[in-house]
Amino acid sequence: MIEVKAKLKNVRISAKKLRLVADAIRGLEVVQVLDRLQVIFKKSSPIISKLLQSAVANALDKYNIRKEDLLVKKIIVNESKALKRWRPVAFGRAHPFKKHSAHIEIVLGIKEGVRVTSKEKKKEEIETVDLTEAKKRAKDKKGKDDLKDKVKDNKIDKKPVGPQEGKRKDSARVKKG
Repeated sequence: MIEVKAKLKNVRISAKKLRLVADAIRGLEVVQVLDRLQVIFKKSSPIISKLLQSAVANALDKYNIRKEDLLVKKIIVNESKALKRWRPVAFGRAHPFKKHSAHIEIVLGIKEGVRVTSKEKKKEEIETVDLTEAKKRAKDKKGKDDLKDKVKDNKIDKKPVGPQEGKRKDSARVKKG
């Protein structure tokens, strides 16, 4: 059976709060789940909705399938690292607490009796070239062609090279004393 996955890591909502919404949608059709998530008034509802839409997009991109033929086969909510923080209390003390976060994974399945074919992506043909020959061609083209063009156009300027080039122009204005 074909499965399509989508993951979201380090969501800044506790796993306990995410599981409330996850339990409400597990095993339902995707179209029905998207409607339900709009009326569930929890902070995690739009986050799970976006992740579900991402999983649906993965399925539509990978297989020739309709949105109506997809089911939420699994939705897994795991705890991730908690941020350790502290809150100041009386007499200069501090009480530690944790800001919990979670990982969500949605696995979509297909209804019974639905035939699915995978989309075949057209791969671009890549031409293989021997690097030594390519480097020789590049050197020949760079060095000779540019020089020949400049000589033909008389664009090569001869600049004097010597100690004059490095001196500052302001040295003539300085008073000597």
